[in-house]
Amino acid sequence: MSQMSVAAALHASAALLLVVAGTTKLAKSAESTSELLGFKVPALLARLAGAAELILGTAALLFGGVFVWAVAVSYTVFGVLVAQGVLSRARSCGCFGSLDAPPSWVHVGVNLAFAAAAAVAAGSGSGPFASVIAEFSNNAWFGFALSIEIIVIAGLGLVALTALPEALTARPDNAETALFSAVVPPPQSPPPPRR
Repeated sequence: MSQMSVAAALHASAALLLVVAGTTKLAKSAESTSELLGFKVPALLARLAGAAELILGTAALLFGGVFVWAVAVSYTVFGVLVAQGVLSRARSCGCFGSLDAPPSWVHVGVNLAFAAAAAVAAGSGSGPFASVIAEFSNNAWFGFALSIEIIVIAGLGLVALTALPEALTARPDNAETALFSAVVPPPQSPPPPRR
């Protein structure tokens, strides 16, 4: 029987994605400023945010406990900040360094879903890494499949937050682009007067 819940596996994916986000901010070229949700911030501040994400994601994966709650709070804050970025029409979320895309409602939804999964998983007590190791000791194939699932969900989260919004907004005639734009439509110029 599985000791790792679905919520804990989703949380592990969220924590892994946090590690990826932190790593990409740290690896971004040494520019003097970075853009985070439409705000120009000193590159040092963006790198410190990246280091905090990397440390928090790693601690949540390894130790669980209070770090899982911190991941839940972080993703909730990210969801609120990204929603503000969507409404203010920010050009960049800045979440993944060079792998960047404009903030979108899908981005908000993914952040809030990961926050909910981490909050539910917080009650488990042990870190996801320990749970995966336990699954390997019970059934190596199941543990391997669980590890692949966690990596795939984190990868799909990365695609949903970076490539998908850009791909869909590149097709303005597509009805699904409403998910990736702000609530207020852009102003349109009136048609020329007829003579």
